[in-house]
Amino acid sequence: MSMNTTEIYDNNGVYALDSPLSKRIKFWLIIICESSSIPCYLFIIYQYLYQKKLRKALHNHALMVKLCINFVVLTIDLSMHLSFLRLGYVFPSTPGACLLWQLVDYGFWFGDIVLTSWMSIERYILIFYSHLVKTPYRCMFIHYVPLIFFSLYCPVVYIYLIFFDPVPHKYDYSFILCGGPYYYLDIAAWLIWYESLVHYVIPIFITVILSGAMIIRVLIRKYRLRQTGRWNKYRKMLIQFICISVIYIFDLPYVIVTI
Repeated sequence: MSMNTTEIYDNNGVYALDSPLSKRIKFWLIIICESSSIPCYLFIIYQYLYQKKLRKALHNHALMVKLCINFVVLTIDLSMHLSFLRLGYVFPSTPGACLLWQLVDYGFWFGDIVLTSWMSIERYILIFYSHLVKTPYRCMFIHYVPLIFFSLYCPVVYIYLIFFDPVPHKYDYSFILCGGPYYYLDIAAWLIWYESLVHYVIPIFITVILSGAMIIRVLIRKYRLRQTGRWNKYRKMLIQFICISVIYIFDLPYVIVTI
């Protein structure tokens, strides 16, 4: 196992110098978390696909897509990071592996953030404006069309940027993500702002703000208006999403700094 000191560029191009000890700690933390997470992901995905009640519930559809996206990130992105930490270079050292890693690290990672923001909007609709999805026509345009769009938007955008952008690809297997993604070498300033705001800052703010709004509104309805029946109906849906969105609260300090 090669654990020599190596120069690394993180996803934002920030220079870092990893000592052998820090590399070992990162390696074992990631491998322990990944090896324990994969069976959990497979079990949960199986349950959602196998149980008809879970599979047909509208509020579970976006969650199932989110689970699949995160499973791809877990198995490909983290595995490539593990390989890099162990060997000190990208393996397999091929252009295809580099481009795939960049796609998952950017397209699927940003895709998960954007999809989660849509989940917060959708749950707000399902809890407080459920009449909007009562008919098949409304359900199609309020539930399925946005779900398809927000699930595919980031992966499709980054497939173009990473695979088809005309900027020359200079593969350096001694750096994380092979020194890419390469579209950053020749990109308009407004596109950098667009990526930062639309793919990261705004979705996280939407997720956190709507999560708080849902909690406050449900508590008001439960205790002031005595709508305990409605609370019991949507309690699991709300608790489920709060557990997911809490993770993004920890991103807020970084998001605020990057604005």
